[in-house]
Amino acid sequence: MLIFYVDEFGDHSMLTKPGSPTDLKPGVSKHFILAAVGVRDTSRKPLAEAIFGLKKRHFGLHAERMPWSASEIKGRYLFRAARSVATGHVLEHPDAYVCLDSVVKVNALIEDLGLIFAKFRPIIFAVAVDKAAILSKLWSRTPPPPLGVAYAYLHQRVALTMERLHAGEAAILVADQQTQHESFFRTGEMNAVRDRMTSPLPISPNFDLVLDKPLWIDTALSSWDREILQLPDMVAYTVGELLKRGCVPRERCYLWEQIKPHFAVHWSTGKIRSGGIAIYPSTSRPPREIDLY
Repeated sequence: MLIFYVDEFGDHSMLTKPGSPTDLKPGVSKHFILAAVGVRDTSRKPLAEAIFGLKKRHFGLHAERMPWSASEIKGRYLFRAARSVATGHVLEHPDAYVCLDSVVKVNALIEDLGLIFAKFRPIIFAVAVDKAAILSKLWSRTPPPPLGVAYAYLHQRVALTMERLHAGEAAILVADQQTQHESFFRTGEMNAVRDRMTSPLPISPNFDLVLDKPLWIDTALSSWDREILQLPDMVAYTVGELLKRGCVPRERCYLWEQIKPHFAVHWSTGKIRSGGIAIYPSTSRPPREIDLY
């Protein structure tokens, strides 16, 4: 079995400015992104232990004595830590990051995180929903909700991966607890959106190969899985920056060069565009740079 750890970046709200139905309300993100990092179930224990070891190496006793949130590794924390030390300061929150008091130490953490991806070679997907592009089309009918689109695309790609590359195996999605996400699946709305998004495809993916809904974990109670969930957070954050800039982020803190080789490729083109990185709707043009990969 393959386990796909899922995290998000941005929000899935479609709230608009009063009196301006084609403009998102200030503070609402332009994109909603779901990232999934897939590993074999047999890799779950060694991967979690590798991340434990990385934290102990870079955060020392802080990683053991403090609450888990004090040493949580997230994409935005890596960015803030890199920015802080570059200006002669130290990131003081989360608490364990005070250990990263130099450019050398931040880069060493980033290098070790890159080695995690290189060693365990996960299968990575990122689905981005361009909410501004949806609104700009002035849809004559109600557009599918961003949350449903993202999960539908993710289910499609994971199901095809299992069917074509891992015959005889199945997949499960694992995510942090999200009340809205859970309700979306529980009411059956998710399946309705997925059917709507899948019906135009020439070949329907075998969704029986993917557990019907994610396994949501409580990070306060989890151990191994909460550590691995830090990886899709980094991926989602980097893809968010990619779309924001319209080009690949080259700063080391985004780990693009380490993540890039593990994005799944499109079946027919061999590119990560529309494969490992998928963007909805089709009118939203992704950065041309990703066509090179």
